Amino acid sequence: MNFKKLAIAAAAAAAATPAMAADLPVVAEPVNYVQACDAFGAGYFQLPGQDTCIRVHGRIRTNYTSHDLTEGYDRGDNSYSAYAKGYVYLESMTDTEVASIKTYTELNTKWDDDSSSSVEVGSAYLQFGFDNTTVTIGRTGSVYSAFGGYSAIGTVGPASGGEDALQLSASTSFGNGVTASFGLMDSYASGNAFGVDLDKDGAISDAEKVFSQQASKTVNFEASLGVTQGMFSANLSGAVHAFEDFEFASSGPLLGALNGDVAYGYAIAATVEANVSEDVKLGFGASYAHNALSYTGGAQDLLFLESSDDAVKSYTLVAGVEAGLSDKLTGALDVSYSAFDQLDEDASVTSVNGSLDYSPVAGLNIILDAGWANTEDAAGNDADTAKVTTRVQYTF
Repeated sequence: MNFKKLAIAAAAAAAATPAMAADLPVVAEPVNYVQACDAFGAGYFQLPGQDTCIRVHGRIRTNYTSHDLTEGYDRGDNSYSAYAKGYVYLESMTDTEVASIKTYTELNTKWDDDSSSSVEVGSAYLQFGFDNTTVTIGRTGSVYSAFGGYSAIGTVGPASGGEDALQLSASTSFGNGVTASFGLMDSYASGNAFGVDLDKDGAISDAEKVFSQQASKTVNFEASLGVTQGMFSANLSGAVHAFEDFEFASSGPLLGALNGDVAYGYAIAATVEANVSEDVKLGFGASYAHNALSYTGGAQDLLFLESSDDAVKSYTLVAGVEAGLSDKLTGALDVSYSAFDQLDEDASVTSVNGSLDYSPVAGLNIILDAGWANTEDAAGNDADTAKVTTRVQYTF
């Protein structure tokens, strides 16, 4: 074959190939897009090929609390506390033929000012939603609802009752703003305990406890009834509380020992709130407990013990106001009074706490919270406490 003709033919074929390839049809692979789940609220999205909608959000919190300002600073006995804490919240929602199914998990990590760190689980529960009823299984907030004021942090009070606990609970809406809830709660979470706050974080961990009346492998029963009508809302709560019984000795008011038995106390609480204007809310709460100290805010550093023979009685009164001072600044002020009585010995705690919460952009909160408390113990000793907390947190 003539070489010149071969070269011309090859060049023509090369020139024609791209145009011919461009004319061929291309089969695109299917693409599954993540879709928003508007039915469950903002932030939920549906994964491709699944019926479940999920939401992932979180928070970063930094916190500083001063030493007791009524006394001199001491690095050992009267020092400040500070920490940084991160939260991750995982939620899912699924509609089924039987019920809607919700899951919730809260994970958090914490770094303290003593260079110690911890990883914890907060609320973790499974919730089934029917027409007018929800059933919750897992760990979350208490069914018992006692008013705890409006302060953003509550550095020094006010006291309130009801602890997060492992539970089986249900809530029903009857319409017209009426709801009822009841639950079986792990009694250990609401047990009376004493200890030393070694890490100055404002809480007594299991490792810091030196004496505990927390009853394990038993349950508390809690119930509440809520009503909302117009600007007013009200709640009435009650609880039956299990505890490790303490038997006093006849030779002294604080001598004795746990007798190994589980005994029961009770508590009731009432709350009334009113949205008096678009920017102002008022609230008042009262609670009473008979051998159920945690339901009125705990012993509050006072030495009182739950005993079937010589019961400890306590009550707490709380009043608060919250006001929107501007579209970015919210103020709150709370006053509380708690009283205790056992073996003809009385004690009381009075507290005033207030806060300013500035939110320059959505999710960002810059908080100043301060409080004062006066404690009069059974021996007649009188002591004041005053602390200030600053907090910066971002929720996303």
